[in-house]
Parts: sequence; structure tokens; C-alpha cells
Amino acid sequence: MNNLEVIDITKKLNFPVRALINPQFNQTYAIAMVDFGAVDTFNKVPAGAAHFLEHKLFAKPQFDSSQRFAQYGAESNAFTSYTKTAYLFKSIGHVQENIATLLDLISRPFFTLENVHREQEIIAQEINMYADMPDWFLEQTTLKSLFNQDPIAQDIAGSIESISKITPELLTDIYQEYYVPANLRLYLAGKVDATLLEQYLDNLITTNNDLQTLIQRHQKPKVRLAPELAPIRPQQVIHFKTHRAHLMVGIRITTSPKNLSAMILLQNQLDLLLELVFGEMSEFHQKLTNDGLIDDSFGYNVIVERGYAFALISCETDDPTRLVQVLEDYLLAGKYQSELSSANMAVIQRDSIGSYIFAQDYLDNLATEAAELDFYGVKINQVPHLLDNLQVEELRTLAQSVFKGTNLTKTIMYPE
Repeated sequence: MNNLEVIDITKKLNFPVRALINPQFNQTYAIAMVDFGAVDTFNKVPAGAAHFLEHKLFAKPQFDSSQRFAQYGAESNAFTSYTKTAYLFKSIGHVQENIATLLDLISRPFFTLENVHREQEIIAQEINMYADMPDWFLEQTTLKSLFNQDPIAQDIAGSIESISKITPELLTDIYQEYYVPANLRLYLAGKVDATLLEQYLDNLITTNNDLQTLIQRHQKPKVRLAPELAPIRPQQVIHFKTHRAHLMVGIRITTSPKNLSAMILLQNQLDLLLELVFGEMSEFHQKLTNDGLIDDSFGYNVIVERGYAFALISCETDDPTRLVQVLEDYLLAGKYQSELSSANMAVIQRDSIGSYIFAQDYLDNLATEAAELDFYGVKINQVPHLLDNLQVEELRTLAQSVFKGTNLTKTIMYPE
């Protein structure tokens, strides 16, 4: 990241367009990100609508946008998360043509009864495929226990019932509501000629009517800033088509941030806290391994998006009941405190900063991270400094508020 130069390209699109320039790269990566995701189910927007819209925006009257990217030597993709939708490409050369294709993708919707119906069939197959996966079913069950009255408990793709409600008219309404400058970020990373790109974009705006229509939308759409909270269901035991028992422990963290940038601080605090408490260097992890309660399937994931914050700890195990008892005793009785030392913190901090900087050598990580951080008012080169300034006392205080029985749920999955 030391060679990274971050510059604004143009203000004429009415949303941020920034380049993370590193002369050492030959490739260019670009991502257009929208602050609209799976949890934003307002005004009769059905579950799965953001994901469905992501798929259908590639459809154009005479071609598919992925084909146009390929014509210019680019690999393209898209994804939907709980709070974001993103469209991206990477290429060597033809940057201007591929940026034009990316902007065309997000500014020129083409929805018909035929292509919507066809997409419903495709996504229904995708939903059925995931429904047969033990890890997916385990996670969905756990999320429903943590957030049983919130859209985050539903799969990002929705359900067969919910996507059946999607029509061309509904997609158009959602698109016009959420695909607006206030909700958009465009980031490029790698080899970028900023001057040429600015000139190209300024010319493109004057000749592209669809792009002009998009950048003239001035509304600030409503997004879901925090979950609908209800009491957590403490435990569920389920049976599924799997060869071995699985366990997932979910931890819900209640947030009251002064601003969105505070959520990035919380994300980093939680990452370090769980690494200290559960990471491979912890004495607890080594004891669980030596006792045969966990293996290399053991892991954790921290999710912080807008006002949502939770952690999922999971593994395959031969004795899930015993593992639940040991985990609860460790967390609720405060036996993790010995792991939260200044010496341990210094090691984990150093490793985390190194891993973060190393990950930015990958253009997709660099641009995606920078675009998402932008929505929180944080610049990507601020994160190592943020990590370096964390204090072990902060983590001790956070642990006491997080590791409570009322914040936990356990899902045990046994083979059928």
C-alpha cells in the first residue's frame, strides 16, 4: 500500500469515482457498488429482490453485458451482500471501453416478462441447490435464531415464493429508487491513466442519455440501518443429510454507533477479539484440538454491515453437546480473560496489519474494500493506522458486553 496513490477522477457523474493507482500493476480492476442489499426490503420489496436485480441488469436488448466485457478482454462478475450490490471487471487494456460497459450495465435496465420469468427459473434452481447444502442450512437456521424478525434471517437469493412476486414493473421501481448517485461508488485499482479516463468519462456523459438520466436522480433512498431485534432463540437441534455432526454458535452484538465510521472500528475490534479468544495461537484452541473436540473445520466469521453486527463460530465435531458446554463455560465464565494480554494483543495486531496490507496486493480486494469503506466515511489507507491504535483494554470491555448468554444461540446439526 506504500505505492498507492488515491485520486478523484471526475465529479460530473454526481457520485464518487476514484482510482487507486499503483504503477507496479499491469491489470485494471473496477467496481461499481450500490448501497442496496438483501436487507432493504421496504415498500413491499420481496426477499431476494436485490440479488434478482443484480442478475437482470446484465440483460440488454441486443446482448448480455458479460459478452460485451468479454469482447474487450475483461472478466466480469457481480455479487449481492446483506447491504450492498456490486458489479465489477478486471482487464489488461481496453479500460475505457470496459468502464463504458460497466456504466451501461448500471444505467440502462431492460426488464421484460420473458427475461424475468427465465431468471425466476434460474434462481429457483439456485435456491434448491443451496437448500441441499448442510453449511448453508446450518447458517440460515442460526441467523433465524439471532434475527427472527429481520430480513437478514432470509437467504440473500430469497425464496421461491418471494421471487415469484417479482415483475418487470417492480424491478423498474426498485431500480429507479435505489440506483441513484447518492447510493453509488465507482472505484478502479491498478493501472489507470487518470487524465485520459477523466476526459473519456466527461465525453461519455455528454453523449449517453441513460447515464444522464441516472446522474440526475437526486433522491436519497431509505435503507435499513439497523436490525429489528427480538429475543434470541437459545438453541436449536436439527437433522440434515450430512455424514457428521455440525455445530454453529451465533453471537449477536447490539450496536449504537454515533456514526457509520464507528462500525469499521467495531469490525476491527471484533476481528482481533475473536482471533485472540478462538484463533489457532490461543491456548483454548489448542486444548479443544488436543481433546478431539475440534479439527481444522473450526473457524469463525465476523459480519459488520451498517448497524448489523454478529459473529458465527462453526465446526464439524463428533461431540457437539460437549463442545457447546465447553464453549459456554469458556465465554460466559470469563475464562477467555487470560488470552487478552498485551503481549498476545501485540502479536495479533502485527499479524493483522501485515495480512491487511498483503491482501491489498490483490486488486479485487483493494477496490472492493475501498468502495465499501467509502460508504462508512473511511479511507482504505486509514485502516492499518486504526488497527495499530487499538488497545487491549478496549477488547476486554467489548468482550464483557458481547460474551453474554442472552447474546448467544447454538445450532446443533445431526446426521439424519
